[in-house]
Amino acid sequence: MAAGIKSEVSVILNFHGLGEAARPFEDGEAPYWLPTDRFCAILDMIERRGQSVQITFDDGNGSDYEIAVPELRKRGLQASFFVLAGKLDTQGYLTSQQVREMDADPLFTIGSHGMMHRPWPECAPAELDHEIGEARKTLADICGREIADVALPFGRYNRAVLSQLKAHGHQLIYSSDGMAKLTSALPIPRFSPRSDTPLEKIEHMIAEPPNWLAKLRNELRVAVKSRL
Repeated sequence: MAAGIKSEVSVILNFHGLGEAARPFEDGEAPYWLPTDRFCAILDMIERRGQSVQITFDDGNGSDYEIAVPELRKRGLQASFFVLAGKLDTQGYLTSQQVREMDADPLFTIGSHGMMHRPWPECAPAELDHEIGEARKTLADICGREIADVALPFGRYNRAVLSQLKAHGHQLIYSSDGMAKLTSALPIPRFSPRSDTPLEKIEHMIAEPPNWLAKLRNELRVAVKSRL
């Protein structure tokens, strides 16, 4: 089971589906589905940079196991997979056995992405409690351990969401705020490459992490969102 965020990380790259989709796209999802060769090119960049880049995956697509896992193992790269617990064992998504196998690999760890990919700030309190709590319990039963990490569906959050996540025992909370922050305050920002994101831009992000002023601006933006 891979560790959480590493102190020397300068950027976290977050991926979604890879290759040919085995299910219909959700609204707005298609641009984040990467061709396999583009994904491998990004992994090669990461491999050259050593430990300064962290890798995550959202949604629990079947391509995580079929494409990402073999390519990561080939390069000895760690990754965290944030799984939609309510979509396990359905077409196009991971199976429970695949999740169990991935979590047992020292390169990988499993985290929660909720149950059914709903925007949590829009959920009623009981629905939000179910989305967070039931997903954590389902994944804990599969992996045989507590699930500490969570990624926010659509990267969306507010004060109520963050409070509920902490109440359920989630220790690391990942967003989609893009750039790094100055401090270790939650949530932790990630950048999701699109199929049309130039490889040169990704390589620049990896080689030249944001300066302190850019981090400060993002820190302030995240602080405002966390208090809404």
